Amino acid sequence: MTREHDNSISALNLELEASSGDQTEIDNEPAESSAVRADQQRKKFFYWLRFILLWLLIGILFSQFVLQRNTVFGESMLPTLHSHDELLVEKVSRFFGGISRGDIVTCKSLLANSDRNTNIVKRVIGLPGEHIEIKDGHIYIDNQILPEDYLADGVTTEPFADVFQNVRLADDQYYILGDNRPHSQDSRFFGPVNKNDITGEVLFCFYPFSRFGIP
Repeated sequence: MTREHDNSISALNLELEASSGDQTEIDNEPAESSAVRADQQRKKFFYWLRFILLWLLIGILFSQFVLQRNTVFGESMLPTLHSHDELLVEKVSRFFGGISRGDIVTCKSLLANSDRNTNIVKRVIGLPGEHIEIKDGHIYIDNQILPEDYLADGVTTEPFADVFQNVRLADDQYYILGDNRPHSQDSRFFGPVNKNDITGEVLFCFYPFSRFGIP
């Protein structure tokens, strides 16, 4: 063989090696791209998972401590609230002395035959430290008759249990009554409620739309 022939063979081998290296790099590129895409998809999945879980947690905390929906069952608050009215109830002001006379509140049921997790809807009549007396069809607060223009015409307030007809409220107690006095089991029946038993104050009725507004 001549020197020129040997040089040609060496050049050909170098070209084949270079071509083989290029092919290896090309073959590796799709695998690397797939790994990058998989990593990006995984990051995207966990981003949205964290996002959804965060908002679920916010929603749970919001409904637990700020606002919640309540449905009225029964007619104890007629004519102010009707059965199946949907209410929005705020749960913050009760922690800052925001409970006033005339407010409509939800509280844990104190009825013997009901679940303590059940809420009832009543109106605040007596405040902590006040003397409450029911006589002659009216409510007396510290010996002063309480005007109640939210009651239907002709409705009077009669006692249920003598022990709760004339009471002095403790520093953390409230006297609550339903507006439909003849058909309401309330503080006349189970006595005053503690502040801790009050779960929220009714902001407004949002359904049915014909009754939308502040009760």
